[in-house]
Amino acid sequence: MGEAKSDLFQYNLFTLSNHLRFSPLTTYLIECLEIPLFMLDTVRNLVDKIDRTEVQFLDARVYTSEILSLTYRKGNPSNVSSEIRSGVAIRALKDGAWGFASVASLDPVEIRNAIHAAIKMAKGLSSRIRTKAEVTTDVAYEAYNEYKPKEDPREYDFEFKMGLAKKIDDILRNYDPSIKSSSGSYSEMIQREEIVNTNGTNVVTDYAALRLFAAASSRRGDVIQNVSDSVATSGGLEHILKWDIDENATKLAQRAVNLLDAVNAPAGKQNVLLDPSIVGVYIHEAFGHASEGDAILSNRSVLRDQIGEVMAIPEISVYDDPTIPGLRGTFLYDSEGTPTKMRKIIENGKLVGYLNDLQTSTQLDQPILGGGRAQDFRHTVMPRMGNTYIGNGDKTLEELIEMIGNGVYLQSSYGGYVNPITGEFFFSSQGGYLIEDGQLTKPIRNSGLSGMTLDVLKNTIGVGNDLDLEAFPGTCGKPSLTGAQMVPVSAGGPHIAAKDIVVGGR
Repeated sequence: MGEAKSDLFQYNLFTLSNHLRFSPLTTYLIECLEIPLFMLDTVRNLVDKIDRTEVQFLDARVYTSEILSLTYRKGNPSNVSSEIRSGVAIRALKDGAWGFASVASLDPVEIRNAIHAAIKMAKGLSSRIRTKAEVTTDVAYEAYNEYKPKEDPREYDFEFKMGLAKKIDDILRNYDPSIKSSSGSYSEMIQREEIVNTNGTNVVTDYAALRLFAAASSRRGDVIQNVSDSVATSGGLEHILKWDIDENATKLAQRAVNLLDAVNAPAGKQNVLLDPSIVGVYIHEAFGHASEGDAILSNRSVLRDQIGEVMAIPEISVYDDPTIPGLRGTFLYDSEGTPTKMRKIIENGKLVGYLNDLQTSTQLDQPILGGGRAQDFRHTVMPRMGNTYIGNGDKTLEELIEMIGNGVYLQSSYGGYVNPITGEFFFSSQGGYLIEDGQLTKPIRNSGLSGMTLDVLKNTIGVGNDLDLEAFPGTCGKPSLTGAQMVPVSAGGPHIAAKDIVVGGR
């Protein structure tokens, strides 16, 4: 067994129910609808009955989740939803081809039918694929990982959570007449995956994603400025409640209004100073996606066949670490039941690794570090990021500003996009400052940043010493054969200074 944790695991998991806490909705599902608390034994028995000559590998992933989303916008409740989602995903590998089937049911008969459907699909595709998939059969894991936060969000009622969103909206909306749009939102997802496979893996793992989000738009004439801020965690509600709504919402409203009097950023190539949130989004979008193993295998990445090559200045190292406690992108076991570890992508400027699931680890001959994620049972597993960041440097913020000389300081990411095949990216900032003669001067409005992935890393002239791991808590979208998948992530880094980067200006 590869790194087995059998001391944490019990086959008779029903004995644990007396120690678990459930929301009223989950209790109703268990008691009234007779949805079983644990399915692991049932699914293990079904998988063990498979004729092993029929498949190279097969896994079954039972997924259950409680999802709550609510928004207060312009003084009124909006987009309020609560959902229980459950089902089973089956993957079968036969002669190098994958078959996938999912069923929105926990009925053993339907699960067995899904297993046969996945195997049948794999057989049908095996003669039509050019590149054969492979998965190691040498590793298996046993674990039980329960969500047990200090402040369990399931113990707080709907009115309390709606009150958080309403308070944000009230502060933003009433701050100044120039704020034309405002919203506060709270989202919560608590999920469980129960994973078994033909290698012998038996894993039950919980994951949570909580987020409190604030957004506002200000307008004067034809000038519109957008701002947002948020706090997020994979831990308990205590992390959310530490975020001072009065202070942070007021600062956000003030920033939205002040940006109306700011100047446009100069357009064209500039020396740029990027704050940790923009550094995080940049490294996630422009480099993280390009390092995912499925993009490498399918030749859809500028990083293919580049292991050992120089990607950045020696002061830059890039990591993805899903084990950091409390961050939005933290998960201790992935959707294949593999325990996660910190993954090195760039070390001292050189590309040293990719982000992998079981298949890409096997085919790229890389360590198995737990990078396979799926949004839910309707989707298949893919290599994904967790918490992606640039490591600390040794420069103070003042030193970086002085190094820029003349240029722009971009702050507070508003998202971005990258084409991992070409390495071309575009990001937007919520504001910042002009840098003139090594000093911060005039505030600048919402701006754009564009270029090629490797240009920023190779043109970096200084790396800050102020690492912020949760500078950008967000949601990452990625296309797949089973549809677009969204998973919670975090991204960050220290401030970095780079030369000759294209800034979009107005």
